[in-house]
Amino acid sequence: MTRLRHRSALAGLILMAGLLSAPGGQAQPPQKKEENKPADTWLLDRALTVSPAPAPIPALKYRLYPRTMDRKDGNAVPIYLRFAHERSDATKKLLREKPDEWNKLTLEKLPLTEVQPFLDNYKYYFHQLDLGARRKTADWNYTLDAGNPIGILLPDAQEIRMYAPLLVLKARVEMAAGRFPDAIRTLETGFSLSQQISEGPFLITGLIAIACATKFADCLLEVIERPNAPNLYWALAVLPRPLVDQRKSNEFEQQILELQFPYLADLDRIHSPEEWDITLRRFRRDVEQIFQVFQGSPNVKPVKPGSAVTDPAAKSSDLPAAKKYLAEVVGMAAGRIDTMSPAEVLIRYQMSYHHEIRDELFKGYYIPFPQSQPLFVEAERRLKSGPDTEAARLAEGLLPILRAVRLAQIRIERKLASLRAIEALRMHAAANGGELPDRLDEVKVAPVPNDPGTGQPFEYHRDGPTATLTSRIPGEPLNQTGLRYRITLRK
Repeated sequence: MTRLRHRSALAGLILMAGLLSAPGGQAQPPQKKEENKPADTWLLDRALTVSPAPAPIPALKYRLYPRTMDRKDGNAVPIYLRFAHERSDATKKLLREKPDEWNKLTLEKLPLTEVQPFLDNYKYYFHQLDLGARRKTADWNYTLDAGNPIGILLPDAQEIRMYAPLLVLKARVEMAAGRFPDAIRTLETGFSLSQQISEGPFLITGLIAIACATKFADCLLEVIERPNAPNLYWALAVLPRPLVDQRKSNEFEQQILELQFPYLADLDRIHSPEEWDITLRRFRRDVEQIFQVFQGSPNVKPVKPGSAVTDPAAKSSDLPAAKKYLAEVVGMAAGRIDTMSPAEVLIRYQMSYHHEIRDELFKGYYIPFPQSQPLFVEAERRLKSGPDTEAARLAEGLLPILRAVRLAQIRIERKLASLRAIEALRMHAAANGGELPDRLDEVKVAPVPNDPGTGQPFEYHRDGPTATLTSRIPGEPLNQTGLRYRITLRK
């Protein structure tokens, strides 16, 4: 997408398809597959060989997230966006293509004689990214108070997304040269950048942050696989959990109806029947204009016959359903409903129905992930199987598909937790004669994290010299959520 909109219900699904469909992002090296297993059985299926390694001394020698005291006053966002004014279109095209192209190669095939001069040309960028990642704030300063937040474009998010492959490439060159402290510092910058992107108020900025963090997590796995790589268990423990916290964007999305249509927040003021008719026509006109932008989206249905801007409220086929809803769900007295004009009935129905379905969708975000999934499934079922009314079509078109967003968020948390579990295994092997444990509860040198997708220990099985660490979400397809690491120790 060349022009990013924040609407998670519409553009968000398109964006996720582009950003989050690949299991490991563009930095992931080729996967090794089991015999007689289709390539897409698991979202991520990695065979890796690692070396036993104790925790560094001191334990926090390495970090993957800046210390609070290392952050300086200032806003990181202008630092990142200034780059957009300092490069030509040709340079931008090069930055979008070359890092991704090289990151698809294994380290052994990386053409260092080409890559290193390329990276040297961007020393200024890297220094500025390093400084920006260690600023105290990341204020995106969107003019949300100007009205029409759905119309806000996000070219800045697209710009900043471009820096992730560049930082990954730098870290890969550093690890190829055995400069692990430099590679870890670069990834520290990357994880902080990802978190700062998520400070934006939209669900889409959170998805971009997750996509960037996924690239850095996959690069970190490459670090762990290198001979003589330091143990990064405690460096991983330093990362915030969750790294991408979407509370701010969730609660912004919850208010999108009032933010987009501020005149709907004034319904308790006394209106004449004529004023209600004017408000309904305005509302219908504004909704039609929004949905015209997203024609062709499966979430957006055409205007229901009888509910166009010029259609009189009194002729709406939704009036019986609207009055019944206001009486039975909202709890309005029949006498009050009878005094309302048809336009008022329709507007209050749309607002009340939207708020009910909205809260059913969003409430799952406030409880642990494993408990939230049935709530999301039921809420989405209600969203998609609602009555064929103007109110239900509006809710389906505007409300986000939160289960997919939450799955994306928990995917990066599962990856980071699985990396910490692998580092615990390397630490155990270093203390136990180079042997993997038979069970995860045998690991005593450091706590093995639970699987964030289930709240339970990771699945673990040892078969001779190889151990398999697995994360799967019950009820979800393996090719969309399954993570499997087959771990062998170097001798």
